[in-house]
Amino acid sequence: MGRLAARRRRLTGLERVFTVQGPYPVFVRDMTHPQAPASTAGPAAPAAKPPEPGWLLKAATCLVYSGMLAWTVYSRRPGTLQEVAMLAVGSALVVAVFLLIVLGVFSLWKRFRTPRNRLRIVLGTGVFLLAAVAAPLAERHHQDRQRNIANAEIRKAIDALRLQAGGGSGAPEDVPDIDPAPKASGPYGEMERALKTVAGERLAQHRAYLQELKEIGLPRLFDASRLARDSGLIESRLILEQAEKLVPGYRQRSLEVLNAMPALVRSLSISDSEKAKILKALQDSRAASTEKLTRVWDLETQILHEFGLMITLLDDNRQFWYADRTELMFGRDDDLRRFHQHQDAVNRMAREQERLATQSLAAMPQAQLR
Repeated sequence: MGRLAARRRRLTGLERVFTVQGPYPVFVRDMTHPQAPASTAGPAAPAAKPPEPGWLLKAATCLVYSGMLAWTVYSRRPGTLQEVAMLAVGSALVVAVFLLIVLGVFSLWKRFRTPRNRLRIVLGTGVFLLAAVAAPLAERHHQDRQRNIANAEIRKAIDALRLQAGGGSGAPEDVPDIDPAPKASGPYGEMERALKTVAGERLAQHRAYLQELKEIGLPRLFDASRLARDSGLIESRLILEQAEKLVPGYRQRSLEVLNAMPALVRSLSISDSEKAKILKALQDSRAASTEKLTRVWDLETQILHEFGLMITLLDDNRQFWYADRTELMFGRDDDLRRFHQHQDAVNRMAREQERLATQSLAAMPQAQLR
């Protein structure tokens, strides 16, 4: 035993030694050897913290979703703050539900469960949604803008027609000239061109009619000083005769404009379904429009006839009236009463003309494509 203990002391620096416990040797690692790994009896080291998203990733995500919500709300053109709030909240809820579904699918893989990877998924989903909705929203915004431009131009043309239908100044130089070239593009530009063409032709005819009436002297028919110089009122009767000859020609020209509208619609670069819709509306209103237009020119003829009765009244009672500067003065109340009756009849027919013209304008469509 003494020799065995001495040998064990000599082998202290060896990697392995053994002791005898009973009849069998037991090998034990020498913990004092410099190459022996140290063991610890303390707790295990904590796991590494999952990577967090950086500020640039967070900023990009916020920017993408803010832009998406803003564009979605703006494209609907809400009129009130309440509508803005409802659209924003509704859009945010839809996007949130979609994101939860996407995150749930990607969470099936362990590598996508870290905060940074989840935010990357959110950002990628936002970019995908933005790309998916950007093109349709941009197209819709463009179409809305073109429709607004077309309707604004059409309203200007109709307002000009309405002003003339309401009587206007009666001077041909005050009748505006409408350029049919559209300011809008696409199908809305085509609608603008068609309606401005019709409005421009109607105004051009009205201006030409007023110009011819001016040249023959109808606006000065009841000018007191002219009547005083008109011996036998021959000039007055000649003016009325020339004015009456103008009516049939302008009646026919205005009906031709109305009848040419279907051909104009067929020439538009719009879808066949929209053409069919407009043509049906024209066909349904054609009879009523023709009747109103014919009635307008019938009233014009009656107004000129009433003017003739007023000239006859003055001619038959020449010695009982005279011109006082710009006014006609009647010596007998009965003559004045009859003259006023003719004036009232003319005013009634003129008001009916204005009403019929306004009704025909109300039937003119706006840029109705959707």
